Amino acid sequence: LGERYQGLLSDIFNKQQLADDFSLYLHMPTITDPSIAPEGCENFYVLSPVPHLGSGVDWTKTAKPYRDAIMQFLEDNYLPDLQANLIAEHYIDPLHFQGTLNSHMGSAFSVQPILTQSAWFSPHNRSEDFENLYFVGAGTHPGAGLPGVLSSSIIVQNLIGGADSVTMGAPNTLTTEMA
Repeated sequence: LGERYQGLLSDIFNKQQLADDFSLYLHMPTITDPSIAPEGCENFYVLSPVPHLGSGVDWTKTAKPYRDAIMQFLEDNYLPDLQANLIAEHYIDPLHFQGTLNSHMGSAFSVQPILTQSAWFSPHNRSEDFENLYFVGAGTHPGAGLPGVLSSSIIVQNLIGGADSVTMGAPNTLTTEMA
């Protein structure tokens, strides 16, 4: 995390502005699973927290320069010649999260990560208003991130009928057996 991480979060969530300095989450999954990249290559993931589409940031104009600034920072500080050695790249901005993933205002992690919207305080997985309506995802209990989203699906599975009610088949298939 950058030295100004708390200030950066305030810029993003309270002031709704994109800061010139950024904090990055870096992950290289090929360290533990080399099969996800061609031999002799690495797979690298970079996440930079940014404001959602309600902020007024014009991502059609900002995404590429922001990407370039991050790449230059990584090259200058950690990964010399990064851009010269790229074989493939894909970057995602809030427009992608809204348009492709139907995420409200392009927010990657759903609600703002403040105490009153986190963990137990996040929306629960069963509707209080409608019978048989359940919620899964980053904006529900227990929260955002892949572990939180997967955990929310297990919670809903247990609410609906327990572990015996759902069986997994081939990848991307799910069979629900109604009791």
